[in-house]
Amino acid sequence: MNNGADIAVFSPDNKLKLVVEVKGIRGVGPEWASQFRRNLLAHHAIPRSQFFLLALPDQMYLWKNGSDVVETRAPDFVIDSSPIISTYLHGSVEHTANSGQALELVFASWLNLLTISSLSEDKVAPHEMWLLESGLYEAIKNRSVETVDSSHECLH
Repeated sequence: MNNGADIAVFSPDNKLKLVVEVKGIRGVGPEWASQFRRNLLAHHAIPRSQFFLLALPDQMYLWKNGSDVVETRAPDFVIDSSPIISTYLHGSVEHTANSGQALELVFASWLNLLTISSLSEDKVAPHEMWLLESGLYEAIKNRSVETVDSSHECLH
């Protein structure tokens, strides 16, 4: 069974903090993202988690209480993902839409770096302030990032 999650972040006691779905789709808006999330939840394609992040080549959509209820609700945060992608792919953002694996690697690498970083309001770039405002940084700090495939039993 495909669990719908590409990346997961776990606490030291193995509690799921963040589920990330990575898609190579460009140019979709929050309404599409909200419907996509609702469909994943309705079909039990993603597990319950504190946060859900839909990561696309041009935007990221973040929901706090990521799997609280199966309803179409707007994301809590909409974030430009191009600064993250360009950091890892040196501006090759266009090619990422053709390679889901490259996107997964980019977002997993970024999350791994975040888990070991020391961010604070005076040490964060303005375009990264959402990490602190959402509570995501605090939830994933010093946590374990795993890329997930359809055989990963702990997410079922």
